[in-house]
Amino acid sequence: MELTACPECCAPAEIEWRLPVDSTHGPVDHVKVYCVRRHWFLMPSEEIAALAGVVPGAAHGTAS
Repeated sequence: MELTACPECCAPAEIEWRLPVDSTHGPVDHVKVYCVRRHWFLMPSEEIAALAGVVPGAAHGTAS
């Protein structure tokens, strides 16, 4: 099981699968992300790397 943060709400999310998708510049690795709040996304895996600094469960715009 591979966990990340939801791109929409920052809740904990699971990367359900990875799949290379052909493009004009060669294959691009894509992932399916499904969060505990039932959001789901099909997106390039490089966008998940951009979420690496996001803490799962942290709300946007709230102070600690």
